[in-house]
Amino acid sequence: MDFEDISSKSDNYVEDEYEDIDTGRYDYDNDDVYEDIPLAKKKQLTDEYIAEKTATSLAPYKTRKKKLKHKLLKELGLAFLVIILCFGIAIFSLINKINNASSKEERINSHITEDELYYSSDVTNILLLGVDAREGETSSRSDTMMLISIDRAHKKIKLTSFLRDSYVEIPGKGWNKLNASCSKGGVNLVCDTIEYNYKIKIDNYMLVNFQAFEKLIDLLGGVDVEITEKEANYLNKTWHRWSLTGNELHFDSGEAVHINGEQALMFCRIRKLDSDFKRTERQRRTISAIKTKLMRSNPIELMNIASKILPLIETDLTLAEITKLGANALFSYLRYDIVSQSIPADGTWHSEMKTCGSSLVFDLKKNTEILKNFIYFDEYDGKTEENTK
Repeated sequence: MDFEDISSKSDNYVEDEYEDIDTGRYDYDNDDVYEDIPLAKKKQLTDEYIAEKTATSLAPYKTRKKKLKHKLLKELGLAFLVIILCFGIAIFSLINKINNASSKEERINSHITEDELYYSSDVTNILLLGVDAREGETSSRSDTMMLISIDRAHKKIKLTSFLRDSYVEIPGKGWNKLNASCSKGGVNLVCDTIEYNYKIKIDNYMLVNFQAFEKLIDLLGGVDVEITEKEANYLNKTWHRWSLTGNELHFDSGEAVHINGEQALMFCRIRKLDSDFKRTERQRRTISAIKTKLMRSNPIELMNIASKILPLIETDLTLAEITKLGANALFSYLRYDIVSQSIPADGTWHSEMKTCGSSLVFDLKKNTEILKNFIYFDEYDGKTEENTK
């Protein structure tokens, strides 16, 4: 079958016989139709004809373009709406996975009045408790007691580590180590004890099993922390005492050593190598590394992490508070600097043997002032401050 080359076929037309309406070129002198019409009138009629034809040919195109533009904007708007709704539903479903205790009776500290507690609307204090308890238990001793203060006035996240061996008065239970308050009365008594002794308002709490801590770091692909040679040597000699998997673990020393969840948990729980101060410092160092990794994660990765971690957390935060906190964290809090403080502060305590064992006896009045100035007035004792960008 032969095919005709329509691209080269000629229509046998004479180009000069056609008017170019785009430019208005026309031979008025040789046109018989316009023979008896003055030249000026000829040009007027021709110009009107050209204008009419041009408007007719362009109008549909402009209308189609305008309609297409509105259609694209409408579809784009619907796409964004779908994305927002999907993320909203996903976030709501994640929040509902939290072991929420807000439906329980509101915590009221009967051992101290509200007027005695220092408070600021610019600061939110959330007590983070890390415990060894199995799922559903809250009565074991708290291994980590850290107050997370979100200071919106100074745009900082302030981490206060309460040393667990601090010798304090546990309301209604007598004098003991601070970490004993968890086993004697659960998370509420821990909050009451800190408020009673240090006179600062605790807004909410989060109770985290160490399983969540380990899993979070593994989901992040590990974290980079500074490990001294002394710490590495100790961990390499004692890892078998802590490992639940039985897998041999090795620790290197350096400024940025990459460790997994199990290694990080062992690192944070070193007890006999040095002091409680160093132990809480290692915990704060690891939390700073976690923050750095979270900031580098995209929203999809964060949603995946949250879906696996939130069921392992118990909190008295309401769903509305969690939603607000999460949104603010995403758009502002994660960009805040992190500073830290230990209580009792260095130089304000001494070790002393009590009936509950070796304890830290300290100047309560001085530490109460240090804590208040740190949280609310952005002042430090000059010895335990740690900045993290």
